[in-house]
Amino acid sequence: MRQTLLRTRLGLSLAASVVGAVQMAQPARSRSSSAVLPLASSMQSSQRATAVLVHGLDSSKETWSGVLADLAAAGYPAVAYDLRGHGESPLGDPDEFEPAALASDVLAAVRAAGIKRCVLVGHSMGGRVAMRAAAIEAESGGASVLRAVVVEDMDISPRTAPELSAEKRREVAAWGDGGEGAPGRRFASWGACREALLPWYDADEVRVDSWRNKRVRPHPDSSWWSDINPLARRLAWERVLASDDGASAWRELSTTRP
Repeated sequence: MRQTLLRTRLGLSLAASVVGAVQMAQPARSRSSSAVLPLASSMQSSQRATAVLVHGLDSSKETWSGVLADLAAAGYPAVAYDLRGHGESPLGDPDEFEPAALASDVLAAVRAAGIKRCVLVGHSMGGRVAMRAAAIEAESGGASVLRAVVVEDMDISPRTAPELSAEKRREVAAWGDGGEGAPGRRFASWGACREALLPWYDADEVRVDSWRNKRVRPHPDSSWWSDINPLARRLAWERVLASDDGASAWRELSTTRP
């Protein structure tokens, strides 16, 4: 394993431990002077760059709860968002679920929150989204809010998406944002949600049951909401993880230095 520092056209730095493809990354110090919902922030208490935390597949902003608490306790401003189709964010038009759209959502949310300087921290698929966001900023040629990008537990090579039959593709479409014949991610009971999720996760009862009151939560109106969205999962596999956008963003952003 070797440590590689990449300087981007934005003047920010991207540090990663590289073994062929990117695997684990360490925070990098800057070398230069919707569809998303915030979870928590300590932005008002610090002049430091804000850590913007981007979750991975089948996850949500709740994944970062412990990290947000630790950063706030240490005096670092931080905020986490739900990517479109994840957590509490709507999916929108499935045809628009692309790496650039996910990245643009994050950048729009950062600016809407009034964040002036930030470090993007992406886990797994979120790392690809963070790199694409940085590439978009570089391409814009304007003043950037980004100071660094940190990616963790991420590879940039295209991955093989799970195969789905035509029947399964029709069934998974019901996990959209609701509407006639498509209930979306709100259910009358935990049991109804559990039964709807099990077929998409290999009938793994232990795994699905572990999401109760965490990734699947009761609402005050007695309904249950699923942060997990099998349709977003399929789109993420086919449009993000199975694409070469991770490698493309890496090339666009960087020149490798020993």
